[in-house]
Amino acid sequence: MGNMCLQSRLYKIFMILMLVAFLSRAHVCRAETSKNVYIYYDSSYRNSWLSVADSDTIVKFVPETLAKYGISCEIVDAKRLAEIISNLQEAPNTVILMAQDVAPDTVWTGARDSPIQLWIEAGGTLIWTGDWEFYYIGFSNYTNIHQPYIENIVFGMITVTAFADNTEVKPTELGRKIMPSFESYRTDRPAYASIAETFECEIYGLSDDGVYAEPVLIKVGKGAVVKICMTGGRVDSTTRSILICEFILNKIFDMGGVKVEKPFPTIPVIVGVAIAVAVVVLIVYFMRRR
Repeated sequence: MGNMCLQSRLYKIFMILMLVAFLSRAHVCRAETSKNVYIYYDSSYRNSWLSVADSDTIVKFVPETLAKYGISCEIVDAKRLAEIISNLQEAPNTVILMAQDVAPDTVWTGARDSPIQLWIEAGGTLIWTGDWEFYYIGFSNYTNIHQPYIENIVFGMITVTAFADNTEVKPTELGRKIMPSFESYRTDRPAYASIAETFECEIYGLSDDGVYAEPVLIKVGKGAVVKICMTGGRVDSTTRSILICEFILNKIFDMGGVKVEKPFPTIPVIVGVAIAVAVVVLIVYFMRRR
């Protein structure tokens, strides 16, 4: 009788462990808005501030996270990026995340009529992280070139971005709604808040003195440029990816304040459950032999 009682308790423990493992992987939110999300990554082109590991984390973490909410992404190289951007009719329904912080020559020439400029003005949303947006033109021979003032062309030759190394930004009220995981971080190339406000914009973070804004969405024509974590190593790649995911989920797909948790150690959970199952099986086996 005692053995049967013990077996029953062990069985209940086993079922609880299995339920915990299942719930750790379960998500109930699903996106209803229809948008096409693309992530630019091409190993033939180099970064500026972002490391290869930073880009790799974005390319892995963002699609995996968005997929849990029913959102699919396509990772595209420089050639495919040019094809997407050439379709101006679809621009309002398209979001491009730059997993590398240099725009390739297939879409950015440093000229006013560059394909990516026309695409943004037609309604595209571009998410940028890392070094100053459009500061360089990237080439497939793994070189980057800067031309005077090209970084201001997208904004009509207005200098929106500041040299403001190691500036701390903290969330605004809107920032806490859009990016619930955003507490504070240090940036190097934020926007001037006063200049961003001359455009139609949404400011998600501010420096204590109110001079610098980041993260920030700045309207350009019918589209927008979104600056998130404009720095290199001052923000770890996982935090960077989480804030990007939350922006996409809560701003682009209007999912109402979803907070993305840091990666759950799924392998230890699986191993733990396996060990627990093995222990239960062994206990039951030896008890039956008695």
